[in-house]
Amino acid sequence: MTRKKLFAGIATALATAAMAVCIALPAQAASVKKIVIEGAKTVRVGETIELDKEIYPDDELVIDSNIVWTSSKPSEAKVLVKNGDDTRIIGKKVGTATITVRIKGTNIKATYKVKVKKALTYSKAAKKAIKKLKNYKAQLKSLKTTINNTKLASTTAERRAQYKKLENKIDAIDNKIDVIDDTWEHRTGTNARKVKNKLYNVENYVDTLEDYLEAHFNYEFD
Repeated sequence: MTRKKLFAGIATALATAAMAVCIALPAQAASVKKIVIEGAKTVRVGETIELDKEIYPDDELVIDSNIVWTSSKPSEAKVLVKNGDDTRIIGKKVGTATITVRIKGTNIKATYKVKVKKALTYSKAAKKAIKKLKNYKAQLKSLKTTINNTKLASTTAERRAQYKKLENKIDAIDNKIDVIDDTWEHRTGTNARKVKNKLYNVENYVDTLEDYLEAHFNYEFD
C-alpha cells in the first residue's frame, strides 16, 4: 500500500468516526459544564419519587434522548424512565442505591444516593381518607339539592352571581378532594386501591354536578 493510500484510508476512518460522534451527540453538548440531580432522597417500598436534572449552563444544550438514567441497585430502587429531562424511581426493597444520570457520548455525569425505607401501613390513613371522601360526597349531594331548589334571578348579573357562588362551593370541595388524590397517587397495595376507587367515584360525581349546574343555568356562564 502506498503512503498516499494509507493516509487516505486513515482520513476516511477519522471522518467516519467524527460523523458517528456528531450523530450521537449534538454539537451544543460540548458546551455543557456539569449536570446536577435534584429531588427527594428517600422513597418507600412500593412508592415512587421524581428526580430532575439540571444541566449547566443551559438545559437546552442536550436533547432528552442523550440523557441516560441508571440505578446501581435496581432490585432496591428501580429507574422507571431511562431517558429524558427527569425520571421516576420506585422503591423495590429496603436499602440504598446510587442513581446516575449521564450525557451520552461524554464523561459528564452526576450521582445521587436514594434510600429506600420500608412500606408504611396505610390502614388507618386509608380509613381516614375514605371517611373524608364520603363526607365530601355528602356535601356535594347537598349542593345538588341546593342547585335544584335555586330559583333563577330575574337579571343576568344576579344569575351570574348565583352561578358563581354555587360553582365556587363545588370548587372548594374539589380542591380538598385533590389533596387526597395527590397524597395517594403513587401509593400501592390493597388500602391504596380502596382509596383510589372511592376517589374515582367522588371525582366522577364532581364532574356530574358541574354539568348539572351548567344545565340548571342553561349554560349561560361557560
